[in-house]
Amino acid sequence: MATVDDDRLPWLSRPSTGYDLFTKTPENPTSYPSLVTTEDEGTAVGPMRVMANRGTEIFVGRGNEVRCADLQDLKARHTPRAGIRGGGHREYKMLDLPELDFEIHQLEISRDGLLLAIIGEKELAVCVLPAEGLARMDGSKLRVPAFNMVGPNYHNSEKGSRIVRAIWHPLGVEGASLVVLTSESIVRTYDFTIGQDFTFEIPDQTFDLHALGGRARHVGGFFADGEEMEAASCCFGDGYQGWRPFTLYILMRGGDVYALTPVVPSRWKAPREYLQSLSLDISWGLENLEGNVTTEEKLVLRQQTKWINHVLNQEANIGAVYIGSTVSPRKKALTCLVRPGIVGPIPQLQGPFLFQPAPPELSSDEYGCDIFHIEHHPVGVIGILFSNGKVDICMEPESLKAKWVDKRIRRKGAEDESDQSTQGLPVISGYETIDLGFPPGSSCSGISWPVFSRDPQSNQVWYINHNLGVAAISMKPWLSKLATVLDGDEDDGFVAKSMEKNPQSTVYKPIQNANKPQSLARPMIGSVAVYEAYLGYLLIAATKTNSQSVEFEDVQGRASGVDPRASSITTTRSLVHTSQLSLTQSPAHCGHQHRLSLLTSHFTSPPELTIPSALHNLLKPTNPQHKKLLASPIHFTTETNDLLRAARDTLKMEYDRIMEIAQEMYDRATAQRIEFRKQLESIHKASEILTRIQNRDVRARLDRFLTRQEELQARADGVLRILIVKNELGIGDAEKKWFREVAKVEEKIGGGAEKEQEEEEEREGAEEAEKDSNTLAGRREIVARLAGELCPLVGEDGASPGEGRRGMKTVVGRGEDVPEEVRMGKLRILRELLEREDALVKATKKKLENLTLEAERV
Repeated sequence: MATVDDDRLPWLSRPSTGYDLFTKTPENPTSYPSLVTTEDEGTAVGPMRVMANRGTEIFVGRGNEVRCADLQDLKARHTPRAGIRGGGHREYKMLDLPELDFEIHQLEISRDGLLLAIIGEKELAVCVLPAEGLARMDGSKLRVPAFNMVGPNYHNSEKGSRIVRAIWHPLGVEGASLVVLTSESIVRTYDFTIGQDFTFEIPDQTFDLHALGGRARHVGGFFADGEEMEAASCCFGDGYQGWRPFTLYILMRGGDVYALTPVVPSRWKAPREYLQSLSLDISWGLENLEGNVTTEEKLVLRQQTKWINHVLNQEANIGAVYIGSTVSPRKKALTCLVRPGIVGPIPQLQGPFLFQPAPPELSSDEYGCDIFHIEHHPVGVIGILFSNGKVDICMEPESLKAKWVDKRIRRKGAEDESDQSTQGLPVISGYETIDLGFPPGSSCSGISWPVFSRDPQSNQVWYINHNLGVAAISMKPWLSKLATVLDGDEDDGFVAKSMEKNPQSTVYKPIQNANKPQSLARPMIGSVAVYEAYLGYLLIAATKTNSQSVEFEDVQGRASGVDPRASSITTTRSLVHTSQLSLTQSPAHCGHQHRLSLLTSHFTSPPELTIPSALHNLLKPTNPQHKKLLASPIHFTTETNDLLRAARDTLKMEYDRIMEIAQEMYDRATAQRIEFRKQLESIHKASEILTRIQNRDVRARLDRFLTRQEELQARADGVLRILIVKNELGIGDAEKKWFREVAKVEEKIGGGAEKEQEEEEEREGAEEAEKDSNTLAGRREIVARLAGELCPLVGEDGASPGEGRRGMKTVVGRGEDVPEEVRMGKLRILRELLEREDALVKATKKKLENLTLEAERV
């Protein structure tokens, strides 16, 4: 049973600093009136995902601010007494982004936690996140290593279109490939490289879904299909089956689903096992071509073969050249794959998906809002969320195949469009429809745009942020039995009956919006679920004015039952077309033999043991094919050899089949004996354990164990609290060495004048003179004084003013003759001082260069 252990956690509720993280007004609230006013009239409704997390670090967007805090630090420093903020209180941090000048609607962190995409209504920016752990340091702001506006010519408040989704490509190197979908149904991909600004300004690829779908784009005026081709959301395929990592599923506001595959970054990386499996799938498709395949299918298979061969050649070259290569400190792979250019770079738009059975039509004010895709072998599961609070759970029988735009295919498709209106469309089967029970008037598209958010532990659990709170759906009850049903060799009727008996998804509502009836104007703008040993399992949600948080009792059972506080949820089971679920075996499963189990169906006598042998009919004298040969005496001729060879092959085939059946019977008998022996042993062990338990005071021991467990838990919480509070982020040895060297250099070149002046006033005169002689400033004064003494003694031509044509060896300075040896001695001292200072400057410069390199490596 999924129960809530704590509602409104004290360290995330008013008046804690954790509550301020979500609710405190931005420093410049006048630019964002929707955050502080009581009425949000005129605000454009769009997807809101202003919360994201990287482990236990949580990032929240408020206005044009990106706030950051470590939940472990907030919980450990929270004071139990309400209203007291002394001792362990620490304010949240704010990313130092002075160039960010738009209101944040969505936050997306890359899979490696290195980059953060900041999405506004029409604007887009990307920054490099600070290192993990810096959120626990003192200070109100965190510097980011890099910040860039993305596509300023395409995504801006003046002429740009609304950004409905921006997601990171699952195979991008360092997560640096961002896919942006706008409401005008244009997909742009950006492959970022830090330090190269043009990669942030110019998209790497641009796909116009209108053009790929064969539609003409209308700039103005009435357009009947405008709403049908207005994009609402997108997601990438889950798992590593077929082309799913490269497949971008796109949901339109009208409820249609399209797909683009393959969407490949310019630099990407994939597991070698996945590439080998994909190659086997393509090879198996080529080997099993039927005679009635179309020219288009043959061309697609050839293109897939060229594509995968090009990728495998790259992978082989990388493995041969960079064996044993290391990873740089910034986790940047030294090598990666590049997008193959041997096939057309533009993928073909596949869709709209054909729903079986067809879903009911949406009303004029109800639209599609969000989509997710998960893989549960052997099928994929697609969830579609609508503004009216309904969720369609559909099953994708097999992954889509990669297709590229080709002129020959498009011309032939245009000729046969009238005859093939639904042929070739991808098919998905509806499993169930979940109704969250929105009240009347709350599901209008003008005020409602619910979105999905992930669960940290399982992709079978999804949360839904909507105007009235946060709902959760769990598909674990029926997905756990789906693979067992589809794994057998039964007919479609058996599969259909089994699917109808499967349980439905579990739905519950852990968070309800408390601002009624104004809750419609205060929708949930973000939620995030976090699971960590010290924090527990948390669900945190926020509106524009407050936040709510709950802690679940356990993680494993949270999705297995319904929360007692959950309201009634209507779930309608749709008819599953099992003909679409009878999957074609891939080459990796063709030769697979299932291990015998007593849970499988019982053994039935195969027909090969009862039907007559084919050898009897072959050697029958009345056989018209060999009638003359069998009636006459046997002679060693070609016809006789062919007959004997056919008889031998027939006998061998039947014998081998009978031997397989006998081996299966023997294996089943052996398995039964082993299982029977195991059951006897289990019965004896259970009997012994029951006897021991009956002889002990179980209840008293259980009470002692529970008491001891509570004590250990309290001690562990105390130790963790101390470690989190006391264990501040330290400075490495290389950084300490760097700071010491910088201080010495600043001291030598005259830096820190005020500090030196205070220290010199406290020292005695002798120590001050000695200090001045050891610094570069003091030495510079000595050289200047010597130069001042010698300059009057030397003429412009290098000769002394007192030296005549007779070559006199004396000079005149300050009214008296200076001996030549004195002058030369001072010049030599000056030259030595200059050479020594030059060597010292060069050595200092070299040390600075070495320390800079060492700091970059750290």
